[in-house]
Amino acid sequence: MSLTFISISCILVLAIVIFYWYRNIAIDNVNKANQNVLLNTETVFMNYKEIVQNYTMDFYANPNISTLMRSGDTGWSDQLYSALSQIRGALVVNQYLENAYIFGENEPVAIFENMPLNNEAKLELARRMRSSRIIESPFLWKTTQNNGAPVTLLTVFYNDRAFADSEYYGAVALTVNLAKLQNNLFTQQEGEATRYAVLDQNGGVLMHSALSGSTLHPEMLKQVAQSKADRGSFVYRGGGEAQLITYIHSAEDNLWFISETFYRDSIRELSGARNLMIALCLALILAASVSAYLISRRMYKPIGRLFGSIAHISGNEEALKTGSDFDTVNLELESIGIKLEQLKKESAGSALMRWLLSPRGSAADTGTPVMNLGAPDGAYCVCVIAVLEPGPVRDVPEAAEEAVLRIQAAFAGLAGVQSFRLHEESAVLILSELQSGSFGDYALFRSKWEEIAAQTPGSGGRCSFGVSGLASDLSLLKPKYNEAADCQQYIKFHGQQNIVFADDTIHLNSSSVPDSALAPLLQAVKQPELAGHIPQAVERLLEVARSYRAESATIAISRLAFELNRTAAGTGGSTRHSGFLDYYQQVWQLQSYDKLRDWIEQSCYAASSRIAGMGALQTRSLAAEAVTYIRENYSDPGLSLNALAEKLSVSPAYLSRLIAEEVNASFPDLINQLRLEQAELLLVTDLSLDIREIAGQVGYNSSTYFTTQFKKRYGVTPSKWRMNHILQQQE
Repeated sequence: MSLTFISISCILVLAIVIFYWYRNIAIDNVNKANQNVLLNTETVFMNYKEIVQNYTMDFYANPNISTLMRSGDTGWSDQLYSALSQIRGALVVNQYLENAYIFGENEPVAIFENMPLNNEAKLELARRMRSSRIIESPFLWKTTQNNGAPVTLLTVFYNDRAFADSEYYGAVALTVNLAKLQNNLFTQQEGEATRYAVLDQNGGVLMHSALSGSTLHPEMLKQVAQSKADRGSFVYRGGGEAQLITYIHSAEDNLWFISETFYRDSIRELSGARNLMIALCLALILAASVSAYLISRRMYKPIGRLFGSIAHISGNEEALKTGSDFDTVNLELESIGIKLEQLKKESAGSALMRWLLSPRGSAADTGTPVMNLGAPDGAYCVCVIAVLEPGPVRDVPEAAEEAVLRIQAAFAGLAGVQSFRLHEESAVLILSELQSGSFGDYALFRSKWEEIAAQTPGSGGRCSFGVSGLASDLSLLKPKYNEAADCQQYIKFHGQQNIVFADDTIHLNSSSVPDSALAPLLQAVKQPELAGHIPQAVERLLEVARSYRAESATIAISRLAFELNRTAAGTGGSTRHSGFLDYYQQVWQLQSYDKLRDWIEQSCYAASSRIAGMGALQTRSLAAEAVTYIRENYSDPGLSLNALAEKLSVSPAYLSRLIAEEVNASFPDLINQLRLEQAELLLVTDLSLDIREIAGQVGYNSSTYFTTQFKKRYGVTPSKWRMNHILQQQE
């Protein structure tokens, strides 16, 4: 007991030491994970910014728009309509793009506004375009909407003013609604522990993830904005509960990317392990104290008497005398238990086996009833009776006894009937001809058994009969009993039949039940709308199963139950084989058709209910999952609507509608948009790649088709787009 207390105390101290040792390591790991998320957020933000910059360059380089800027002539033309339609299309496809402005040398000449600004704001933007150099794009701009509401916009523009003294010929400006961009930038859901935000140089919140609870504390934001380091972390306690703040600084845009995590969540697992260890140690100390009290006060004396009883029962007194601990006693108890189990297994069938194997037993053998067969050369058969359902009037033993009496009455004068009651719910009968040939022909013999089975017992119960084939060789008595006992396994596959002849089972199919017999039932389970067809599918399966051997039919139904459980649990990998054996034993032990049918139906309905529940949860995020998958795999040339629909287990038409509702674009349009935007970046960032390589990298099988789509979207070929970029860089 002293060693127990010492061990528990050491564990307690060790748990506390480990907690403080690994606490800083855990916090560092959380910081590293948060910094990786922030770096990825910065990269995504830069990509969005580059996309908008490319839009402005494209529109500025468009000759029709360039003419419009210089002349201010908005006269109708197909070319001008096409150019302006591209601008309108960009605002529709990219929902975070709010307004587009085309400025002439003196005033705006074309305006596209989803969020109208007031006239003063537009004039201010026009003045800023005339005085700003292209290197100052983009910039944050606090302005006022037409309805008087203030708004902060990220404005991206393009003009020819590379230097302060450059001439101004007009400009193209696109404004980004940061409140909408944050929906694309942050994928986190409401209520999650870690919160993310983007701050301006003064600590003002520009974008943020879903904020649950209180907003970001102003003092914390100010502390981040005043930091001199490009990245770091600190614990902020000014807002109540301690928060772990991680931040990085984007020097190019002068923005701060921050994350806020509850400090307790950073060490939650360590704290939980520490508290669990302390609670466990205290519980062990209490249990040890109680055990010590019980052992010392109440168990020492009874142990001595217990050892004496075990020695008397086991008969191995020498082993207990030499043994000085509980292990010796435990071994003796296990030995006694094994012997009892063996006796139970042997006692159930020992009398029956002696009766079958000693058909000419003598009266002196009082443990076994004397068996007197009829004519020496006469035929005999074995019948095994089992009570399937006891009647409302009589109990199980009386139902079996009534069946025996009916058989004796039916074969009176034809055969001697000897019975042996192995259990209360079963009986074994041997019918032997009183005279050779008294059974008559085989058809008459079968008809008598069928009449017996068809009779309604007075008790209202229901029995099943398994009848072996006829034989005259007494050495076959044991095999004939096995035949009759095996016939009982076929009763469960027959709805109206309660008797099976061994001669009929010889011709049954011994091969495996095909998977096609199970497919309709599995289909009804997997599709909730077909759940009403489960009873009919079960009936058809049992109808097929009765034409096979009992072992094959049992294996098929067990395989069905195993597959239902695996499908409903959502496991696509391997499952323990013991699960199949459990189902096999359950099916093998069922006796009646009704019980087997009900068992299969219950298994099917339970699996169908679990599958329907999982399907309801999965469809909630199906559209978001599809769009996310497209964004991550748009460069795969094999990506198609049918393939994605098959992967998500939905129809292509339904998936197409979900995608259109989610992004306001069709599946092909979304794929082309993502591929062309990535191609646009590759054209100007990796000059070593030729057009064919870029087409392959973004998912196009044909460079010609890629060029057609690119020109359709941007108005120029990929090669010309790259050349324009190179010339602008040289200028």
